[in-house]
Amino acid sequence: MRRGSLGFKISRLANKPLGRAARKKRERTMVRVMSTAGRLVGLAAVLLVVASFTGQAWRVGYQNYQLHKQIDAVEDQNQQLGASSVKLRRDIILSRDPEYLVPLIHEQLGLTKPHEVFIQIATPAPAAPGS
Repeated sequence: MRRGSLGFKISRLANKPLGRAARKKRERTMVRVMSTAGRLVGLAAVLLVVASFTGQAWRVGYQNYQLHKQIDAVEDQNQQLGASSVKLRRDIILSRDPEYLVPLIHEQLGLTKPHEVFIQIATPAPAAPGS
């Protein structure tokens, strides 16, 4: 054992040849040293357990936060998909109605009905700066 360590002090106290009164005092000192060492070891164990539980609680809390963020993102995406589904259903219903399709086709393809005149107006290109 190294000189100055707790084990060295205990062995030195235990090996001293003393009388009855001194032996009782030495035993009380040893009990006091051992109980202090035991308390320190117990305190260290309690602190280790508390630190472990605290670390686990923080980790679980952070995972819970991340999962809630994912849930919010999926709910937003679900709402967007629901709105787009409603729009697509409306478009499907309208695509079966000839009164809706005929003007749309004529406009997109530039077709005219009998006795109609199609007029297309070209817009001039913007002038280059400095011209």
